[in-house]
Amino acid sequence: GRGLSARGVTQFTAPFCWVTYPQAMAMWCRRHMLAYGTTSEQLAAVAITCRANAALNERAMQRAPITLDDYLGSRMIVEPFRMLDICLESDGACAVLVTAAARARDLAQRPVYILGGAYGGGPNQGDDLFDALRWPDHAHNYSRYIAADLWRSAGVEPGDVDVAEIYDCFTYSVLMQLEGFGFCGEGEGGPFVQDGRIARDGALPVNTHGGLLSEAYIHGLNHVLEAVRQLRGAAGARQVPGAEIAFTSAGAMTCGSAMVLR
Repeated sequence: GRGLSARGVTQFTAPFCWVTYPQAMAMWCRRHMLAYGTTSEQLAAVAITCRANAALNERAMQRAPITLDDYLGSRMIVEPFRMLDICLESDGACAVLVTAAARARDLAQRPVYILGGAYGGGPNQGDDLFDALRWPDHAHNYSRYIAADLWRSAGVEPGDVDVAEIYDCFTYSVLMQLEGFGFCGEGEGGPFVQDGRIARDGALPVNTHGGLLSEAYIHGLNHVLEAVRQLRGAAGARQVPGAEIAFTSAGAMTCGSAMVLR
C-alpha cells in the first residue's frame, strides 16, 4: 500500500483520503470530460471492446461479454469510474526474450523486431507517479511528450499501425494515449473509440487480448506478449488479419513508455 507519512505530495493528499490510483485518475478523467465533453458511454466503449476480445482469449481472467447496460449498471467506485472502468487485480508473470536480429533469424520462432521506443514524460514530474499536483494540464498525460521521439525512432507513423495494445489501467487512459500518440486529435479520444473503430475488425484494433481490464493486470507486459503473438499470426480466434506493425504502451500519468514492433 501507499505510505501515508507526511512527506512530499502525500502530505497534501492523504488528509483528504486521496490515496488510491482510481481516485487520482478520476481527477484526470473528469478534467477531460469538462474540457472535451467526454462521456461515460465513450468510456464504456473501451471496456466493452476489451471484454469482447477477452472472450476469445483462454488466458483472460474475465471472459463474459458485457453490454452498455452492464457497464452503466456496474458499481460506482470513484466518480466517474465504475467497476468496469478499472483494471483487474492479478497475480502472474510475463517473460520476453530479446536478442540480436541476426541471431533471431536462426531461432525456432518467427522473429519480431523492435522498430523503436521511447520513455519519459512532461514537466514537473515528481519521484512518485501519483504526484500530479503540479502537472500543467490534466486533460493530457505523458504520451504527448514522448510521441515525437517514438515515431522518429521507429520510422513509421500512427497511421501505419495495424494493432495497438494500449495501457488500460483505466478505460480513460486509452483515450489519453490515443490522443497523445497521435492516433486522433486532441480531445477526440472519446468519439474515436465509438462505433466499433477500436474493435478487432475496426480501423485500429485495440487490446486484442482483453487488456489490463479483462485479461490481467501484469503492468502492461502482457501487452507486449499480445503484440508479438499478433505479429506472428499466432493469436488464434482474435488474430487481426495481416498485422505487420504493432504499438504497445505502458503508463497513464506523468511518465510512461511506448514501443513499436514489426
